[in-house]
Amino acid sequence: MSNAKCVSVLFCLYMFAGEVKSQPREREPGGYETAGSNKPVAEITFELKDNLIYLPVSVNGSAMLNFILDGGSSFCMVDSAAAEKLQLTGAGDGLVHGAGSGAVKVKYLDSLIYGLAGTSTRVGRSDIVNLAGAVPGQKVDGLLGYEFFLKYVIEIDYPRRVLRLFQPENYRYMGRGSVIPLIFHKKLVYFMGQIKLSGRPYVKKEYLIDTGSSDVIDDEMLKESRGTKKEVVGGVGLGQKFTIVEAKVEGFKIGNFSLKNLDGVSGDDKIGAGLLSRYTVIFDYARSRMILEFTQ
Repeated sequence: MSNAKCVSVLFCLYMFAGEVKSQPREREPGGYETAGSNKPVAEITFELKDNLIYLPVSVNGSAMLNFILDGGSSFCMVDSAAAEKLQLTGAGDGLVHGAGSGAVKVKYLDSLIYGLAGTSTRVGRSDIVNLAGAVPGQKVDGLLGYEFFLKYVIEIDYPRRVLRLFQPENYRYMGRGSVIPLIFHKKLVYFMGQIKLSGRPYVKKEYLIDTGSSDVIDDEMLKESRGTKKEVVGGVGLGQKFTIVEAKVEGFKIGNFSLKNLDGVSGDDKIGAGLLSRYTVIFDYARSRMILEFTQ
């Protein structure tokens, strides 16, 4: 086992540091219109551990549970132990693929109401899955995935550890952040980025956006990097351990930002919260866009 830390739920996650080469942008006080109904419907201070966002969430009016905000999950999920205490009964069985190799069994739930800071969000389908050990050293009662992101405009103010929820129909963005078009494949969300590895030109491709990952960048091309590489054991999260490669990402372009000298790992193409946490990030699924604001 290497000294890299796997701290994910649905994907193998590693936490890395890199150097940002983009110009700083001070956030405008009027980054969003605050008049009338366009004010946040909820504003929550969150815990940030290994770049993962932990939120207090109730399920069908229960006491508060410990959930991770996971934009890389196609569904909201409830840990099997928590579901048993809440007497939630699955309506069917299925399989999901997570961080490790192989598939993990889940039970389907037809409808749940998630409570967060005075809001109630009904989700048509959730999954019951065993999350014990998914994040080493942390108790995780569930995940807020795609269906939750679909209900709101979600602003993650990583620097201030604040999550804001807006009603999509009333939201009007007035800031100067970089607006990045989103690409939807079923219930997963991607964008077009550009990556440069040692000895190779920039390559443009789609990347999954995964707030439930502590990684900076995952890309299978890292196995072919001509720079220094190191083979380590991945896994944890959901599924079994497997072998991955650590290597430097010489350059990465996302929206108007150009980043240099990032640490990455091989795997399915995605960016995680190790990259996103440098910004205030706004997810506006209704308008198929993500907005990044770089603040100091």
